[in-house]
Amino acid sequence: MVGGGGAELLTHSTDGQVAYRNGQLHGLPHGGKRAFFVELLLQLQQELQLHVAVRDVPLARGWQMLQVQPQVALFNLSRTLAREPLARWVGPIWQEADYFYERSAYPTGVTRLEEARLLPVCVLNGNVHDHLLAQLGFSQLSRSNSYEGCLQMLVAGRVELVVSSSLDIDRKLRNADINPREVSQLPVVVNSDDGYIALSAATPEQEVRRWQAALDKLRRNGVYQQLYQQFAE
Repeated sequence: MVGGGGAELLTHSTDGQVAYRNGQLHGLPHGGKRAFFVELLLQLQQELQLHVAVRDVPLARGWQMLQVQPQVALFNLSRTLAREPLARWVGPIWQEADYFYERSAYPTGVTRLEEARLLPVCVLNGNVHDHLLAQLGFSQLSRSNSYEGCLQMLVAGRVELVVSSSLDIDRKLRNADINPREVSQLPVVVNSDDGYIALSAATPEQEVRRWQAALDKLRRNGVYQQLYQQFAE
């Protein structure tokens, strides 16, 4: 990922947290973690002296592009054992825990992960929850291209559970025009993971180290925290 012809800088699931300004995608102030990711990558581009427009694509499409094109960076992505050999990794840029959420008026009684295996669950298409729950034998997975879509399916009674990070569930509910009292968090951690920038597997080791050094610099000099406070909170 050197910023030459054919280079792609991709994000996903921005959920109304970004907007285009002068032809470039930017995060909205206090828009949420996706807004923060975009602004962090724009700052990282400056450090790396790259000039590639950020594009928002569905996660499954972004992952496919990462596999077949030699100069792609995709963020934010969970670094799993299955994905590990399929990309080069820079980060982490984010840390969070993910939980099941249910309709408050129709509690499922689920207290353990395995108790939800036969229930209808909505996940973001192609994300880490999709793969994890499929591997664990969850047989009624519904997939959406947005968390808002999943939450709307939940309150409509089309699924009984949704998986989401606890850090931004309130924002997702607002974006979906859902009263927070309609949805309750279950005491079941589905996944705890770190989010990374994934680079095409063909990216040279020297370039991976250059990206990691630039990210580490943004953490040391306080820019990471400033962007977090301005866009994620």
